Amino acid sequence: MRAALLPRRHVARTVRRAYAARAAPVHPPRHQPAPQPIDPNIPTGEPSAPEKSPLGPSGSFAPWIFSALAAGIGFYSLQLYLAASQPCHNPHIADLARQKDVAARYDFTAEGFDSEVGMSELLMGMNGLRKKLAQKCHGDVLEVSCGTGRNLGYYDIVGENSKVDSLGFIDLSPQMVDVCRKKWDTFFSSRQSVLKPHLIVRFMTGSALGDMPLAPSGKKYTTIFQTMGLCSTASPAELLENMVRHLDTSNSDSRVLLLEHGRSYMPWMNNVLDNAAEKHAELHGCWFNREIGETVEQVAAKSGMEVASERRHHLGTTWVYELKPTEETVKKAKAGTPIIAEARPAQEETLEQGQQGWLNKLGWP
Repeated sequence: MRAALLPRRHVARTVRRAYAARAAPVHPPRHQPAPQPIDPNIPTGEPSAPEKSPLGPSGSFAPWIFSALAAGIGFYSLQLYLAASQPCHNPHIADLARQKDVAARYDFTAEGFDSEVGMSELLMGMNGLRKKLAQKCHGDVLEVSCGTGRNLGYYDIVGENSKVDSLGFIDLSPQMVDVCRKKWDTFFSSRQSVLKPHLIVRFMTGSALGDMPLAPSGKKYTTIFQTMGLCSTASPAELLENMVRHLDTSNSDSRVLLLEHGRSYMPWMNNVLDNAAEKHAELHGCWFNREIGETVEQVAAKSGMEVASERRHHLGTTWVYELKPTEETVKKAKAGTPIIAEARPAQEETLEQGQQGWLNKLGWP
């Protein structure tokens, strides 16, 4: 009896093995997924929830940045529209004779001037315009209405092959000149070795409407550079004429470089400027609604200069000029005897390359 049951057990075991072989996959996967690490902070058997990004599905700040930018542009456009739609309260405010002299304002704003205009100039790209003009300066250079020296870092004065031989700064405000001189010491007192050998730098306090010191060589200047100066004086035409008077017009490569702000070619924008001009002049010491182009063209024709290039930016409110002597002016200047001014009312401070600045005296290397 027992011997008869043995074949049945063998058959049942064989059937179970065959069934298991058929249920198994014919081609098992070659690479099994790596086991996931177990987080001890998550109880066994509970799936971990995916971590949510605080920046949203994309995980980026871009939507927030674009939203803030769009809101800022919209707000600015609304304010500009409202200002343009208002009638001009003083239709004669653009008349030069009606504009009071506000040049003394800089005596009180010198220390904080850079912080007042720095952000607006950065957003408007004014630093790039300053740099392009400053890089054109060559030979004996005089910066008129230098202010706090916002062009200091842009001149070509590094190395033996630099284009600038001497650099002079003059302004009516002693406080502005003092800030400019201190800024120069901060930038270059520890970098004297990289500057052009024997470079002479001067800081002068005085009016650019009268006699100004000549270049260290005893001659007139090869380049006269001014940024935002015609808007800050009560006599813009006389100031520009005096700049040409101190230019070496016997040299056809001599230039007067101007970066100014004034009236736009858009009537609605001029309406905005006129309405804000008086308040702006009281706060910042300049009239930004003057007709700069008319002044420059009249003085150029009167003083034997011609416009080599003219560019306008920011709806025409920013003016960039490059003036040069005409061929006839160059011939007349070469034929005449150079006139050296005897009067030197400007207080002059001279720094030669290698001289210690005020930071060195305080122990700052």
